[in-house]
Amino acid sequence: MDIRRFDINFDFFMDMMGPEAAQALKDGQDVTEVFAEDIARPVKAVIIEAEGPGGGNPYVEFTFLDEDHSWEWASLNMDMEPDDYEVGAVDEEEVA
Repeated sequence: MDIRRFDINFDFFMDMMGPEAAQALKDGQDVTEVFAEDIARPVKAVIIEAEGPGGGNPYVEFTFLDEDHSWEWASLNMDMEPDDYEVGAVDEEEVA
């Protein structure tokens, strides 16, 4: 398994869940279904900070099958550059 953490634009949650559900996001909430239509969708996606630092975007922990799977998702769905992708890497000891 490969675990990555990324902030996800709040507007994405508004579009996918609707305003009321997006406003009600909470820490620990499983949001895997929100990413169900993604190419190479994650195995699991959980909100770890509903309101990011300084009131920013939600911070989400993603679980993927392996590093190839996570890179495929990040590059195809998030249009992520390699440097930004590497910042999201999580040491398995950090996982709750």
